[in-house]
Amino acid sequence: MNILEHKIAKSSTRHIALIALLLTGALVSMAVSPLVVAQIPHHVSFKIIPSPALIHDVEPEYPARAAAWGIEGWVQVKFTIAPDGTVDPQSIEVVDAQPAQLFDNSAIQAIAQFVFNPRTDEDGVAVAVPNVQHVFRFTLDD
Repeated sequence: MNILEHKIAKSSTRHIALIALLLTGALVSMAVSPLVVAQIPHHVSFKIIPSPALIHDVEPEYPARAAAWGIEGWVQVKFTIAPDGTVDPQSIEVVDAQPAQLFDNSAIQAIAQFVFNPRTDEDGVAVAVPNVQHVFRFTLDD
C-alpha cells in the first residue's frame, strides 16, 4: 500500500468511526469541530408564563336538539385574550369537536363572555394573549 492509499484508508476509517459514534449518540470531543462547539449554548434559560387567571366564565347552553336526542360531546375552541382581559370575538375558532358542529355555536357564544385577568409584560403594560384554548364538555345528567 502506498502513502496515498494509506491516507485514504485511514481517513475512511475515521469517517466510519465518527458516523458510528454520532448514530449511537456518543460524543467525542475531538470529533466535534471548534466551529460546532462555539454554536452549542452553554446554558439555556427560559421563563414560565402562567396562563391568565379566569375571573368570569359562562356555562354554554345545551342545544335542545342534542338534549332531545341524548347526545353528549365536547368542543375545543381557540381564541385571543385582549389586553383588557376580554375574549376577542373575531379570534374565536373551533379547533375540534365531537360530534362536529352540534355544540359549536353554544361554545362560541359562551367563550365570548369569558373574562380573564389581563396579562402584563415586563413593563407592566397589558398585552394580548393569543392561541389560548378551552374545552367545553357537554354531558347530560343521569
